[in-house]
Amino acid sequence: MWPIAVIVAALILSGCGSTTNHPVSSSASGALNSTSAAPSSVAVDCTKPATSVQQLICTDPRLTDLDHRLQTAYQRALARTGADPAALTGAQTSWAAVRDGCTQNSDVHTCLVEAYQTRLVQLAIADPATVAPPVITYHCPADSGPLTAQFYNQFDPQTAVLDWKGNQQVLFIQPSGSGARYGRQGAEYWEHQGEVKLAINDTKFVCSTS
Repeated sequence: MWPIAVIVAALILSGCGSTTNHPVSSSASGALNSTSAAPSSVAVDCTKPATSVQQLICTDPRLTDLDHRLQTAYQRALARTGADPAALTGAQTSWAAVRDGCTQNSDVHTCLVEAYQTRLVQLAIADPATVAPPVITYHCPADSGPLTAQFYNQFDPQTAVLDWKGNQQVLFIQPSGSGARYGRQGAEYWEHQGEVKLAINDTKFVCSTS
């Protein structure tokens, strides 16, 4: 498993917790509802997709579902008491630009899936109704910088949100023969028996949970 307003500009580039806090099975997040409209630059209109990315989203069932989920989550965030519509709209529009930039990625589909999943996580953890898990602090080499993580068992997919050198890294549960493994394009977290191996943006280091 960067601040919320900043991470949208670095989704494509992108945990260490105690074993008792790691998710062990998938669980679905709840559906969200609102009547507010998403910005036209963000919402995908599959009756007339405007770009090659939007065409892919409209023809791929998984991406279509993620787009619908994100629009609903965004609308709910706008309708929340105390919401800052200007900030939300700005972040969402910036995110859409990064999403559309997935055309430059060698694996466009994975890039899009992770972009949608990351934005859903951002909106969910900003919701006061979301129960925040404990913050786990790791022991890492001094030159590797400070590292903490929170494991959101209730998200789908299960998510590790890392804070590494003040930057947020959102990683998703991965298959693992042993230990707890999370990852995304450009980042991986793997913990086994208290040892945590991390690879973030070509930087590799090892931390421990004790």
